[in-house]
Amino acid sequence: MSQSRTSGAGAPRGSLSLEERRTERSIAVVRMAVVAVVAVIYLSSTGIRPVVRPLAPSVLVLAAVYAFWSLLAHPDETMSTNRFQAATLLVDATLITLWCVATGGTNSEYWTLYLIALTAVAMRFSLMETFFSALGLAVLYVIVLSINGGASTAASMSRLLLLLIAGFTLGVMAQQRRTHQVQRELLAQVAEDRSQALAEEQALVARLREVDLAKSEFVAVAAHEFRTPLSAILGVLSTLRTHGNGLDPSLREELLVGAETQAQRLARLVDDLLTVARIEDGALRVDMQPVEADWLVSHAIQVSRTGDRVRADLGGVQTIRCDADQMVRVLTNLIDNARKYSPPDGAIFVTVAEGPSTVSVSVRDEGPGIPKERRAEVFDRFRRLGEKPQKPGAGLGLYITRSLVEAHGGTIRVDEAPGGGADFNFTIPQAQRDRPVSPDRPAAATAV
Repeated sequence: MSQSRTSGAGAPRGSLSLEERRTERSIAVVRMAVVAVVAVIYLSSTGIRPVVRPLAPSVLVLAAVYAFWSLLAHPDETMSTNRFQAATLLVDATLITLWCVATGGTNSEYWTLYLIALTAVAMRFSLMETFFSALGLAVLYVIVLSINGGASTAASMSRLLLLLIAGFTLGVMAQQRRTHQVQRELLAQVAEDRSQALAEEQALVARLREVDLAKSEFVAVAAHEFRTPLSAILGVLSTLRTHGNGLDPSLREELLVGAETQAQRLARLVDDLLTVARIEDGALRVDMQPVEADWLVSHAIQVSRTGDRVRADLGGVQTIRCDADQMVRVLTNLIDNARKYSPPDGAIFVTVAEGPSTVSVSVRDEGPGIPKERRAEVFDRFRRLGEKPQKPGAGLGLYITRSLVEAHGGTIRVDEAPGGGADFNFTIPQAQRDRPVSPDRPAAATAV
């Protein structure tokens, strides 16, 4: 006999699903109620019966014990689905047949209990299985009739037809119920999927709106960052053109140095934008070579112009396997970020440590630090903490830094520094040591 179609999705093969366990428990409750009602009817009518057969009390006791067992048993732990359902159907049919024999045979009014058994069958099995079960019960009833001398042909045929019609009708109703249940489950699943898709779309819209707002802020900041150095350069050029011949040479040199600084600032911003475009296009590449650690740190300090504030500790590390230009840019961005958010006289600490197969670099400042709940945000594009940030920059430096570290196969995080401040720490894997390359490299165009 096949397993009921109401099996829950994902139920272990051969065991009762949650829905089937609920069905069996409902049948057990009904079985207990039927046994109680039959017992009350039978006991209340024993005084008016001319003959009380000894078999009847025994069958009643067996039925009561069986009803209690089925109510308290855990079929999913004792036997498989098919075995349990077939066994209970067989026991129900046997007890009903014995009860009909014990209470009058062809004259027993309890033959209608077969209809209750058919209802239990329909709750478990398919249409055809219910119909064939009805046919089997009809055969059992024919046996009862033959044992007890038979009944009139009209009574026998009417009862047998009633059993078959009831079996077919209950099977159709049960099949429709299962079909509706499956449809409800499908609709519930569709509703859940659509609800989840809607939630994901809403989250995506929220992220896009956040990115759009961040881009709008970035455009405003970038416009300011472009305008400031351009205005300074244009002012210097205008001054030199108008008053160049009359200016003191030292003043002229000062103006030219200022214009050069602003031009470098402008070039760094353009370079950042190009780097972001390469990152988003997946075109960022790194050339891994062993490079002297001292050269990387000193060059980054030189580019960021923080030689009087940086305290470097190389920890005995001789070489770092990396892309020299990109690693200088990572260090420069972190040092420059520490300089922006540190007090004017605050020190910046750069620490290098070597592990079995990694190298870790820490850049620590003495600034206000970053709240724990916002530390992951600082590496996002266009992200600048605070509603009205006053520090210069377009919010791309740390995003580029994280992307370059990840391109090296490493990770980066920010923690609270001892005594306050932010501690940016990144780790990159190291392959087998080679001889260091010559540190005679062109200065990396970097920093934010």
